Amino acid sequence: MSARRGFTLLELLVALTVGGAALAAGGAAFATLVDQRAAARVDADAVTRALGVRQALEAWLLEARAEPGTVDALLGTHALLRSAAGPVDDDTLAFVTTADGETRQLRLFIDRAAARPALVVEQTDTAGAAVRTTLVFDVAGLSVSYYTTAFGRAEWRRTWAGGALLPAAIQVRLYARPETPLPVALTMPITVPLANGL
Repeated sequence: MSARRGFTLLELLVALTVGGAALAAGGAAFATLVDQRAAARVDADAVTRALGVRQALEAWLLEARAEPGTVDALLGTHALLRSAAGPVDDDTLAFVTTADGETRQLRLFIDRAAARPALVVEQTDTAGAAVRTTLVFDVAGLSVSYYTTAFGRAEWRRTWAGGALLPAAIQVRLYARPETPLPVALTMPITVPLANGL
């Protein structure tokens, strides 16, 4: 009796089918891992950008300065915007800061002219040149409050106007549109004490 060598055609077809199924399953698993990694990278980028915006706002506010003889060293206005979801704070904050070693006038506001409303900072340097930078998209509202003890009692005020006097602290809150949530780092209030505030 002779020894059998090789595979029959049927055995070869079964082996190829099993091998193909294993490769297909492995390819699908690899594709899922690649997709999950890409999604995680997008989420991590959004969190990193949000933390960067938060840190920039904190740094600018920490270095807010009073400018004696100037009417608007810190000017905060309060407004309400009517929307389908109800009234939304639409505040504006303009202040002088020495962050980054340079004296600049900054103005924070929501740019509603764009397709996606965005928090914008407009920077004006000592030469008077103004540059707008979008900090974060899909912001529905901006609420700014000013803590002071200068008027006989401790209170949070909704507006502020002063050249020589600053509040003791400033609190900034951002509100997202219902359909597009903001990263958590931007939904938490940003409260900054001012060194020369009252």
